[in-house]
Amino acid sequence: MNGLTAALGLIAGTLIFLYSFYFIRIIKGEPEGFELELLQALADWMIQKGASSRGQLWLMLLLAFLLELLYFLLVFSVVKNLFLLMFTGFFIAVESYHLISFGYSLGRFFRGDIKLKHLFNWRWERFSAILFFTHSLLVLIHIIVY
Repeated sequence: MNGLTAALGLIAGTLIFLYSFYFIRIIKGEPEGFELELLQALADWMIQKGASSRGQLWLMLLLAFLLELLYFLLVFSVVKNLFLLMFTGFFIAVESYHLISFGYSLGRFFRGDIKLKHLFNWRWERFSAILFFTHSLLVLIHIIVY
């Protein structure tokens, strides 16, 4: 196993672990409680951080973009399965829309156009979580089998 494959496996395994909590709630049909907890934690954090939360949220969005970019570049560098590469292309399109949409909502929130409870489009968040979990699982299976 080379370094790129190990890095991809580590990132994919981490994504599966992190998204598994949300994924399980989505599959059970009970994501709202988890989403409410996340929203409350965000609100508490923003109150604690004050005005600096604005810059930190934009930085988190940038870091999310960079981490996703790294993940997708590693997938294209390591994976040779055509189906998985096509699925990755679809996933990149979905995540591009997701990040741009969230950035737009974040801007609207900081301008005062929307309330915090409307910052997230939970249907897209759920769809993204399902895709991240599924894609990461398929990537790990590909690494193990091939």
